Amino acid sequence: MPDLQAADAGGGIRGDPAAQEGAAVKIASVLVLVIGLSVAAGIYFFAPEPDVNAAMYEMSVSKQYARTLQRLGGRQAVLFDDIQRWLAARFEGKQLGVTIGWLAVGAAGVLYVIGRARATRR
Repeated sequence: MPDLQAADAGGGIRGDPAAQEGAAVKIASVLVLVIGLSVAAGIYFFAPEPDVNAAMYEMSVSKQYARTLQRLGGRQAVLFDDIQRWLAARFEGKQLGVTIGWLAVGAAGVLYVIGRARATRR
């Protein structure tokens, strides 16, 4: 029982501003996680199926396209085209929901680590 009395007398979370700040950041991390995953799930489940035009897709991934691009812009142009295509795929349709989900998990994890560090710092 002496521990409870010491906590009520100003010790514990109530009297420690660092612990209060750490707890607030941890609560923010939980909110970011819940809201982020909710938005990600909504996007994933309600995103329309991609409308793929087979002729345009074949043209953009063909060897002739890659050779022409390399001839005009060099190897960097081919590399940047691949990177741009990969990034564009991450931000459309169902894949956007997955991307937002991972970003929410990462942001919540960073906030949780910051909150934990602030709570233990004295």
